[in-house]
Amino acid sequence: MNQNWSNGYVADLTYSHGYYHELSPPFIRFFLLLNGYANAGDGSPYHYCELGYGQGVSANLHAAANPRGRFWGTDFQPDHALFAQQLAAQAGLEADWMALGFEQLLDEDLPAFDFITLHGVWSWIHAAGHHAVVEFIRRKLKVGGVVYLSYNVMPGWSAEKPLRDLLWMHSEQAGAAGASTATRIRGALAFAERLRRAKAGYFEHNSKASQMLDDMQRDDVHVVAHEYFNRSWHLSYFADVAASLEAAGMSFACSLHRSDLLGETMQRNRQGELSGLGLSPALQQTTHDFLLNRRFRRDVFVRGASRLPPGLRDERVKEVALVLMRPAAAIGSTVQTPYGTVTLDATLTRRLAAALEAAQGPRAIGQLIEEADLVSAKLERVIETIAALVAQGHACPVFADDARHAHEGRARAMNRAIATRARFDNSLRYLASPVTGQGHEASRSDRLFLDAWEQGARSAAELAAAVQPYRAVLADDLAAPAGAHDLSALESRAAEFMDAVVPLWRRLGLIEEALA
Repeated sequence: MNQNWSNGYVADLTYSHGYYHELSPPFIRFFLLLNGYANAGDGSPYHYCELGYGQGVSANLHAAANPRGRFWGTDFQPDHALFAQQLAAQAGLEADWMALGFEQLLDEDLPAFDFITLHGVWSWIHAAGHHAVVEFIRRKLKVGGVVYLSYNVMPGWSAEKPLRDLLWMHSEQAGAAGASTATRIRGALAFAERLRRAKAGYFEHNSKASQMLDDMQRDDVHVVAHEYFNRSWHLSYFADVAASLEAAGMSFACSLHRSDLLGETMQRNRQGELSGLGLSPALQQTTHDFLLNRRFRRDVFVRGASRLPPGLRDERVKEVALVLMRPAAAIGSTVQTPYGTVTLDATLTRRLAAALEAAQGPRAIGQLIEEADLVSAKLERVIETIAALVAQGHACPVFADDARHAHEGRARAMNRAIATRARFDNSLRYLASPVTGQGHEASRSDRLFLDAWEQGARSAAELAAAVQPYRAVLADDLAAPAGAHDLSALESRAAEFMDAVVPLWRRLGLIEEALA
């Protein structure tokens, strides 16, 4: 047996430093509200736990940006836990990042949680792990609490699953004794490539499998290891996952999959005349996966549904603010998805984006509707358009109860730590916003400019001079001709930072005028 796996999970390669905004409390809460749920929305302090936090990037950013919450999490890999703990310590963040397996976690003295989240983990753990997760939810999730769960789903993997199984088989049976996981993976990929060059019928008749092989050969081996080479690589149907969670008293609330938030799924549902058939929720969601040939789900389950009357739901939606994330001119009404094209209402999209841009900061949706001259428009159509803007990252929701506590968090200290780290490596690419409660991507040059800003630089010339010692690591960001990475190129990039990035970062609370 390969000793590089621990209980079926890759143990000798660490996970990537990715960030996943769907795990953030405000994002989950917003779409629960749009779907008529009041769960996790009473404005009081809350407890949050992420199971399998990887390097702890999302966990730390969310803990820093959401001071109303107290954050816990676990990941069985000590290297992951150590990185997460050190990042928290650098930001002075109080959070409990443990290094325990899910079975061990059951014996810990922990509080009851309002949020429990898992990204991808369900697909990568064995049956005992599934049981431990469900049992943890049963024991530790509050009544009214929320679970976010993302996982691989059928039927979208039907064409590629045989390739993954072949690669796994090769890594186990043909890899050199004692070889590292990375070596085994590279050998398995080379073997599959030999098959493809031999015009194996499987590849000749499965273009998606061939594309998957191309993607795996391009991707970082750390990502490939954790995505595809866990022994317990588990594919589910939605109905099976929902049935498992029923044992913990959970019921499905809504999907956070982009195609669902954009309305693409329901559009296909109507085209196929599948509405009104009286399907159970489990069968309905499974049917949606077949409509899209979906391979990954992002679901929210609740333990006891706190449903709002339609009128009260509308009033609460109007109280939520939105903040614009990019220029209105860059926001279109046609959206490409992995499954096709979604066309939004062009008039609503244009007016909402323009009103948000004019606001120059968070604006309550009710007020936004007035300023966009949309009072006479059907509210549900307006809300659908807003949902699409948020789903695409064009806007972010801001709750009043979160805004009142934004100054109490450690977002600025976290961002300082991340900006300082940009001098030496490029692994942490997101900053924590105390306004949105989410992480937002920042280029390496912008993170270095933030580092200089925190030290007092306020002009393009000052920023460029401060960053000049690190210009060698900014070749991709500067995009200048060979030999042109001098102070003038940095000043040009710094001017762009001042003109385009600083105004946005002010809206997001990422920078302050006061000197550090």
